[in-house]
Amino acid sequence: MDVCVFSKHLQDYDFAELGRALRGIGVEGVDLTVRPGGHVEPGQVSDTLPEAVAALAGEGAHVRMITTAITAADEPHATAVLETAAAQGIRYFKLGYYGYEGYGTLRSAMDEVKAKLRDLADLAKDLGLWAGFHNHSGPYVGANLAHVRELIDDLDPDAAGSYFDIGHATVEGAARGWMQGLDELAGRVRMLAIKDLVVAPGEESHRGTVVPVGEGLVAWRSYIGVLKKIAGDVGPISHHGEYGDLSAAEVVKQVAADKAFFEGVWEETE
Repeated sequence: MDVCVFSKHLQDYDFAELGRALRGIGVEGVDLTVRPGGHVEPGQVSDTLPEAVAALAGEGAHVRMITTAITAADEPHATAVLETAAAQGIRYFKLGYYGYEGYGTLRSAMDEVKAKLRDLADLAKDLGLWAGFHNHSGPYVGANLAHVRELIDDLDPDAAGSYFDIGHATVEGAARGWMQGLDELAGRVRMLAIKDLVVAPGEESHRGTVVPVGEGLVAWRSYIGVLKKIAGDVGPISHHGEYGDLSAAEVVKQVAADKAFFEGVWEETE
């Protein structure tokens, strides 16, 4: 697995500063936001992404994947973003989200998303890329992991599949739902998001609250025990560090602790 750090809450750093900060905690990989409001704006991708790759490389860091908001092959900037990523040697990209509008809308939404994913998988295959469908808890198509499997089942495994998020999977299935979902997705997981969450009693938040890894609902030892069975197929593993109330320097420090916890449990787990 290729360890990287999500840049969402590190945007106070320019690209060189980001590379130095991550190298300071022993991480070379970057999960770079290439979406509206991200480190790289999609409309400026042809200039800014190569600049980012070069600046990070100058600090000994490398873009392992990009996080995009792309949900359809024909939307503005989608092709430019993916062509530029391919030209920079970045293979993996995270897709954007598809909303779930409530009871009675699921089947029509699933059909619509399937059609969009087919076109995106074709585009990814043509460019030598791999599209990751990220499971997000709450009002999103794919919050149910069985639906993720249905959505990606007919897509080329070398072009698209599951970007598995154990934090959001646990919010939706804390007992064994996450495990059954991962069982369903076996063989199709190529990217991992690492985060932990809690949900307060009565809370109806669509995402819960991110907490330091090991302090939330995720059953890390059980999860890593399963993960070790599929780890050989996994590429980027992104530590998310979604601590919006912390400064960039504090986020990096917490991500270092998250990474140490994860690696410690990995070593302890059979």
